[in-house]
This record gives sequence, C-alpha cells and structure tokens, in this order.
Amino acid sequence: MLGNMHAAIAAGFLFASSVSVTAAPMWTTVGSGGFDNGYASSITYDVNAARGSANDRGNAQNALGAADTSFFEIGFGSYIDLTFGTLFDTSVSVFEITFGNVLSWPESAGIFVGDGIDFQLIASIDNTDAQGGGVFPISLVGTFDTVRIKDTSPTRGLSTGGFDVDAVRVTPVPLPAALPLLGAGLAVLGFVGWRRRQAA
Repeated sequence: MLGNMHAAIAAGFLFASSVSVTAAPMWTTVGSGGFDNGYASSITYDVNAARGSANDRGNAQNALGAADTSFFEIGFGSYIDLTFGTLFDTSVSVFEITFGNVLSWPESAGIFVGDGIDFQLIASIDNTDAQGGGVFPISLVGTFDTVRIKDTSPTRGLSTGGFDVDAVRVTPVPLPAALPLLGAGLAVLGFVGWRRRQAA
C-alpha cells in the first residue's frame, strides 16, 4: 500500500514537472501619453506574454510614434492598449511589417476601440496582403481614447510572438470651430475687466 502511494506521488511530481507553466500576466505602461500627431504615445502590455527578442521585437516603445519598421510583438493570445493623448471617433490606422509573408509568419489580430474599460471590435486584420497595414473606419457612435489590439495568430510558422505592431494612428476629434473664437472672446473680456479694475 505504502509503495503504491509513493509511486503515485512520484508519478504526480513527474507529470507536474513536464507541464509548462505560463507566467501570470504582469501589466505595465510605457510612453509619454501626450499628443504625437495622432500616433500612439502610450502602451499598456503584458510583460510576460510569449514574444521573441530578436530585432528588438520585445521593446514596447517600438509600437509608439510614426511607422519606422521597428516593431513590437503583441504576444500569442495577448493584447495591447494604446492611447494617443486625444479623443478619436473616425478611424484607426495600423502599420505592420510582415505583410505578404503569411506562409512563414501567419499573424492576425482583432482591433477594438474603447474608453480603457469597455471595448468594441471594429475590424480584424491579418498579414495576407503586401500593403503593410490598413485603415479601419469606426462606425460606432461616440468618442474613444484607447485602441486595443488582440492577437489571434495561430501558433505556427516562424512567428515568435504573434502580430507585429509598427505604429498605430488615429484621427483626433476636431475642436468645434467656435471653440477658438470663444477662447479669444473670453481672453478679451478678461483683459477688459482687468483694465477696468486697474483704472478704478
């Protein structure tokens, strides 16, 4: 009886040691968070997501700013949240770098927009063509401050960490035309009020 129990415990340890353990997500945010001509300026991502390190693809800063062929791998099954220092409501442009090479690097992702808490899917993207990305219109009512890109890549081919993001850009919500005029009018009224107080 005791021998059988030891054998069962040993088998349990052997089984446990052969199972790969995925590290728990550890979220971090990098970037300035300011406005950068509509390009992403801040990224929140899971440090422990499965991604490679060659070509600096593990550097989240590569997904910020304008497209420059440096890129960040989202990580298989993981996602990133990008902010832009502005609200947007028109479209999202995504720039990738392995387009047209789907046989070696099959990659895909879902593109969502939201407010940092609630998100809605606006498009799916993959790298089956050679365009290097796409522009995805937002047909939802409201304004948004965050783009979420969720990797849906199959874990095959040479890809080490799923969908590659070079850059993401949004079209900022324009200020109403009357707003600058209102600001100028308030400034004039403030100056006139100040002059009257000085004269009194």
